[in-house]
Amino acid sequence: MKKTSRKKNTKVINKRMKIAVIVLSILLSIAVGFIIFFLVRDDCDKNTDDPNYYRYTEKKPILYLYPKKNGTKITVTFDKPELIKISYPVYKDKWVVTADKNGTLTDKKQNTYYGLYWEETKHTDVDFSKGYYVTKDNAAEFLDEKLKYIGLNERERNEFIIYWLPVLVQNEKSVVHFELTEERQKTNALNIKPKPDSLLRVSMHVKKVDKEPKDIQKQGMKHFNRKGFAAVEWGGVIHNEEE
Repeated sequence: MKKTSRKKNTKVINKRMKIAVIVLSILLSIAVGFIIFFLVRDDCDKNTDDPNYYRYTEKKPILYLYPKKNGTKITVTFDKPELIKISYPVYKDKWVVTADKNGTLTDKKQNTYYGLYWEETKHTDVDFSKGYYVTKDNAAEFLDEKLKYIGLNERERNEFIIYWLPVLVQNEKSVVHFELTEERQKTNALNIKPKPDSLLRVSMHVKKVDKEPKDIQKQGMKHFNRKGFAAVEWGGVIHNEEE
């Protein structure tokens, strides 16, 4: 009887110990989670005092490189690489590629690309009182006309429109503002070596609206003069309707 009683007691103790270990593990995991949360939050607070700093994402920026000579080695870096969320090919401190005049890019592993792709966190305030009112019915014509004027070539325009036309159509009514080279360079400057003879950066900001704004002014834009070694980037940002 004593042996049976001891066995039962041992089983009970072991079971309780297992439960205690599980409970302690859960509590430890929760504690670690809270610590990580507050560390990350504090780190973000150090980056900026603006609560809207990380509100937007620059969608599908893609960079085309057209050197004057085939086989030109080009290095690309960002002033603020910490804003990069996704990239292809993967961005590790820099991109190094060999570029041909037609825009074909080759990395050190002999993989080829037609452009360098990334997405980045945005914090730029946009003045939507200057821009364009666009509906789903005139969206395709609008994009083709404005992108042609800005300076995108046929292939670049086609790729831009294929990506962004569905957004404007789905919105039905939108206000659009173009953030161009000077503003883009202030947000997160591209550093390209050798330095391009001409650089164009285009970011289209899109906000869904219920009706045409009464006070919107047409945005003035300069035409891009493509010459020599040209670097061209396009992307965009989708803003919340309630902003």
